[in-house]
Amino acid sequence: MRSILTIAVALAVAAGAALAQCPGCPSAGGCGSMSQKTGGLAGLMLVSLAGDTVKLSDHIGMMPMVVLLAGTGEASGKAADIVQAAVAAQEQPPMLAYVLVAGPRAAKAFAKSHSLTGMVLLDPKRTVLAAAMADTLPRALFIDRSGTILRAGAKLSETSVSLALKAMAQAAERLVDPVCGMTVTKEHAAASFAYQGKTYYFCSTACKDNFAKAPQQYH
Repeated sequence: MRSILTIAVALAVAAGAALAQCPGCPSAGGCGSMSQKTGGLAGLMLVSLAGDTVKLSDHIGMMPMVVLLAGTGEASGKAADIVQAAVAAQEQPPMLAYVLVAGPRAAKAFAKSHSLTGMVLLDPKRTVLAAAMADTLPRALFIDRSGTILRAGAKLSETSVSLALKAMAQAAERLVDPVCGMTVTKEHAAASFAYQGKTYYFCSTACKDNFAKAPQQYH
């Protein structure tokens, strides 16, 4: 019990810090591209309803994730349904983790009623996280493959979740110019060059020309 509460406090501090840096988070639309690193979230060991431990650092920075911070009230139930349905509809869905602010009985009942899997149970006494993420204000963190929080939304809707997932997909499509290291996309790259069966994208024709002269230096 003590260890779970300790984890809950750590998560509340980390998530609160990330959300606090974006004044628009409490709004219905959530935040725009936040470009905030998850910081303390990466070091957490979470306890699942099945009794297993989940090390988020094994996933953050390796794959896209959606983390739903929720209570057990009506708003959180709707948010869970919306997020789960939207994620399930993705061709390549991100990892979905639920952080439930409730005791074991409420958590199991909530998971069963919403057919949820992989839920993570925290803060059985509904203390720190319950105060920050009340039933009326479930939050979702949309974390891209690099470990950056793209959006953090409250009052989740099908539209806001779809927009956030779209932002995650766009982030996944970003590429790095091998010459200068700038982030580019296929759609907006200034030039491209095929080498040994792989296509490289560049921020400028100058970078492409430099690459073409000696691709082995950047390969």
